[in-house]
Amino acid sequence: MEVDVPVSVAYNCYLDREAIPNWMPFISTVKIYKIDDEISQIKFTNIEILPDKPDLSRWSLKYKAFGRDIEFSWLARNMQPIPNQKIHWRSLEGLPNKGAVRFFPKGPSTCLVELTVSYEVPQLLTPVASALKPFLEGLLERGLERFARFAKSYKS
Repeated sequence: MEVDVPVSVAYNCYLDREAIPNWMPFISTVKIYKIDDEISQIKFTNIEILPDKPDLSRWSLKYKAFGRDIEFSWLARNMQPIPNQKIHWRSLEGLPNKGAVRFFPKGPSTCLVELTVSYEVPQLLTPVASALKPFLEGLLERGLERFARFAKSYKS
């Protein structure tokens, strides 16, 4: 997706994970936990907190599709980003998924943003699995279109 902002603006906008529901409305909330604040007070099952990669995020998804109210959540490890190039994550519990957002400068005030996500189809959605991929691709594409508009007014 071409975005009419410098690559640093697009990167910083997407790095603000708690703002993601502004352009991906099927994501209802994203909460970031850092090792130096409330994470020390929260106990996660079988999850090692690494001092050099402390960020975890709790994601909630709510959407009505295929005649159902769909709700999932997951805890993700926010992997070490590459400034102005790549943001990536992998889920640790909940809905199994991983993904990356890559940023490519196209000029001084324009960049390309590429989103890739892989996931396991939840048991609840197995009956509609064949329709799920094109549905999610459209949902993510529309989200990137909203991101392109949102990034233009983003203030870090």
